[in-house]
Amino acid sequence: AKKDGKRGSVVIRVFVCPECGKIRIISKFLKAECYQCGAQMKPCDIPYTEWVEMSREEREQISEQFRNQDS
Repeated sequence: AKKDGKRGSVVIRVFVCPECGKIRIISKFLKAECYQCGAQMKPCDIPYTEWVEMSREEREQISEQFRNQDS
């Protein structure tokens, strides 16, 4: 079966919890709740393909930026 256009593609998103900094990778939903603290997570604007290439330190820096934002 041939997949056409965007219907066949899956968009994987990175979400960051603004409360505790936990990360979740989500493929089906536009919203996510943190498994650790229950807060509503925020989508990260970094594409998943770039996220997986980043070092642990770079990912932790981004997580820290989300926690330091004023809600």
